[in-house]
Amino acid sequence: MASPVALDSSPHCKPSPDGRFIATLRSSEVVVRSTGTLQVINAVILSSRSGSPHTSSAAGSSANAPTLLWAPSSSKFLISTADQLELFGALSGSKFHATVRNYGSLCGGKPSLVQFGARDTELLIWSASGLKLVVIDVCRSGAVEIESPKFHQSASALRGLSLRPETGHLALLVRSGGRDIVSLHHPVDRQVLRSWSPEMLDAQGIAWTPDGQWLLLWESAAQGHRLLIYTPDGEHFRTITASNLLKGPDADLELGIKTCQLSPNAELCAIGDYSRGVTILRTPSWRAHLRLPHPATIVPKDTLQVWQEKIETESPQARATHTFVRATQVLSPPGLATDAQPATAEAKFGCSLAAFDASSTLLATRLDDSPCTLWIWDVVAAELRAVLIFHTTVSFQWHASSRELLLVTSQDPAQRGVSFIWDPLSNGPTSLVPEDNLPDGRAVGKTQVSWINRETEFPVLFVSDAQHYLLLSPSNAGQDSNPWQQAAVDHSSGGMEYDSPTSAHYAMSDTDETKAVDDTFYFKIS
Repeated sequence: MASPVALDSSPHCKPSPDGRFIATLRSSEVVVRSTGTLQVINAVILSSRSGSPHTSSAAGSSANAPTLLWAPSSSKFLISTADQLELFGALSGSKFHATVRNYGSLCGGKPSLVQFGARDTELLIWSASGLKLVVIDVCRSGAVEIESPKFHQSASALRGLSLRPETGHLALLVRSGGRDIVSLHHPVDRQVLRSWSPEMLDAQGIAWTPDGQWLLLWESAAQGHRLLIYTPDGEHFRTITASNLLKGPDADLELGIKTCQLSPNAELCAIGDYSRGVTILRTPSWRAHLRLPHPATIVPKDTLQVWQEKIETESPQARATHTFVRATQVLSPPGLATDAQPATAEAKFGCSLAAFDASSTLLATRLDDSPCTLWIWDVVAAELRAVLIFHTTVSFQWHASSRELLLVTSQDPAQRGVSFIWDPLSNGPTSLVPEDNLPDGRAVGKTQVSWINRETEFPVLFVSDAQHYLLLSPSNAGQDSNPWQQAAVDHSSGGMEYDSPTSAHYAMSDTDETKAVDDTFYFKIS
């Protein structure tokens, strides 16, 4: 990789959803840069009420530190503090500014989570007590309260809510009177259009398909395999049970669904459960298409690559190097470390992590009883294409637009964000150590490595710690300069073009919005 350009960062530094910008929250301002040129395109001075991400004490006040969120279209961002929300336009010259003060009073105390809704001006606020979900539209100057969302903790709240692509209809799972209820809400005023009680004892997730043609609802694994399919207007279409997913006379006695993942083209749905297999459904008919069994022993062959991580150090003071060796002998993937056994036996088995690549032809899976191993399946050929074996527990992320391009990141804190890039044509995964690219060869605070989700000639990685961030192009290895150095020169005397073909459907014109909220909107409870 070419020598990167390191820029000032903070613990609150995030790329925009469309990959065109990076916003950094500092002590008194937010700086927005273009990922194409690394030039500053906007700098927003924060009010004194916004607080400082650097002034919080180590104990007890981290919850009061401001946080940064990007809007769905990447045209705005939100600064969230303990007592107010501030929404700003991201581009230079934008006059958009809205403030919601004392928003905790709306939900009866400190919120557990704040997220954007379908539009740039819509905010979703979950009560920490689970009493209500509050929907605020800063342009309409109003709020809608929805009682008893089933999931309200920050780690699970988004599992009980889904926004329909294109239209923005809200599907929400609530719990009332000991029963689960699904409610469909209008895309603008969020009034209830329809609600019903599904034939389930303990629903665990709800999701629209990427094309918005189907609404999925799945049961708790303890209640067995049960997946309900609805049309967009809430009509029941099909119920999928264990007999549709598993073989054998005792299928109905097996523990049920752990994960339900849809392909980007909305044609496939992967169901992971407590078995060693993953079932693929075809969404037009919602019938089982194929079953992918994870073998207990792996036999390498020409059509199946098996790569094993090898860690070497020249001396105790030297940094470890990560290389990969292609296996030629039959082997079994490693299991859980002795000191990492789950507290409950039921958490040891099955597949709870799966994702399709951008082309919807590859599926990556990870078994809970073998968290150091990734399995790459070709769902077109219905065969296992690669197995990647690491020394530590890993997570993974496909590139949003480049097909068959995988980023794998170690979850071991001692590895400090060590990551790997893999594609089917590579000679094994390529390692990326953040400290090798950050200034002074060391990382400060928590590191993060992720894809910049923008369609470019070469894929781009975002690497950061608490003090610096940089962009890397894995395809630019061996060149004397990186693509941003020349771009910075080309744009040094000119302005940025802000059109974004990947912006979400619900982006709104800052010019129009300024007329509606020229005076900052303050939402108060009297």
